Amino acid sequence: MARVKECPEDFYVREIKHLDFEQKGRFAYFLMRKKNLSTLEAVREVAKRLGVPEKRIGFGGLKDKNSLSEQFISVDRPPEIKEFTEENLSLKFLGYGNRPVSLGDIEGNYFEITLRRIGDRKREFLKERIPFVKRFGFENYFGEQRFGSVRYAGNFIVKYLLRNDYEGAVKEYLTSLKDRGRKKALLRAWGRWKEFLRIMPQSSHPEINLVKSLMKGKSYEEALSGLPKSIKLMFLFAYQSYLWNRYLNTFVVRYFKHCSVPFLKWRLSFIKEVDEGLFEEIRELEIPFLGTEFKPKNKKVELIIKEVLREEGINEEVIRARRIGVKLFTDGVRKAFAFPQGLRVLEEGRGYVKLSFTLPPGSYATVLLRKLLCSSLDY
Repeated sequence: MARVKECPEDFYVREIKHLDFEQKGRFAYFLMRKKNLSTLEAVREVAKRLGVPEKRIGFGGLKDKNSLSEQFISVDRPPEIKEFTEENLSLKFLGYGNRPVSLGDIEGNYFEITLRRIGDRKREFLKERIPFVKRFGFENYFGEQRFGSVRYAGNFIVKYLLRNDYEGAVKEYLTSLKDRGRKKALLRAWGRWKEFLRIMPQSSHPEINLVKSLMKGKSYEEALSGLPKSIKLMFLFAYQSYLWNRYLNTFVVRYFKHCSVPFLKWRLSFIKEVDEGLFEEIRELEIPFLGTEFKPKNKKVELIIKEVLREEGINEEVIRARRIGVKLFTDGVRKAFAFPQGLRVLEEGRGYVKLSFTLPPGSYATVLLRKLLCSSLDY
């Protein structure tokens, strides 16, 4: 099993975006370079350095914590322009403009990724797969970063909300940790909020504020309702991403020769062989999240969506549900296949191979790697 992210430099990602700079403007643009920090952790530190609230910093997407990443940010009316360079975080001023950097602004992401502990046979297999993936792309599944607490054997917070189990939702949010020892300590301290706060890992302000709300006697529902909308939407996106992955996985398994690889608590399946004429019919296939507002154009996909939603117990009433101030389900579409640009081997040697490529916004490099290897990844 090939190992990815053995060190942050093994997973380099740089946003691709064209920015027009001006001499003056409401927003200051910076290039933020971070290592071993999540985007939110880096933004929090930048906000402190510049003396502005976090909400005045705009960015185009969340970059993996265990990486070396460069991304653009905007700062709304900073009191002064500051640049700094440290080992894990640096900030370089680029210019001014009149609108913030936001999610839809990024044109793509460029990657340089080193896979280690890869045997000669697997490395040759990967190299042989590159022409196939260049031609036919890869299944555009959502990657690990999308799944929050579920990554550590947890459950979807949306499922607790649908049952009106607000305590369960808070418990899932605050205690789904990779560190099992700390998780057990937090569960033992449940309800003793001062002690709980002391045991908590270095957390974001929303998590700390949620616990402080409970200390003040607010209900679990009220405490969750006080979370920023962006976090509440992450609860929604995690579950809808799971549903969407199920649709695509079922489509691949049912209609194509494929390989299946472990992924969190599930499996992802990838096309191994395909007739070129048949693939042209599905090259631009889009799969809805629900199929309510955006109707599937492919009848096979339409049947699969209905089948999965029925198995999950999701009906029209559930789709209309609102909890903690947000609608729990929204429809939209996502391309079933993504096509890497410039996919090539940069460097290789005994036990490693280094790849470079550019992906569209919202596509996951770790999913592409699974397609190339037809196997799971070691982290």
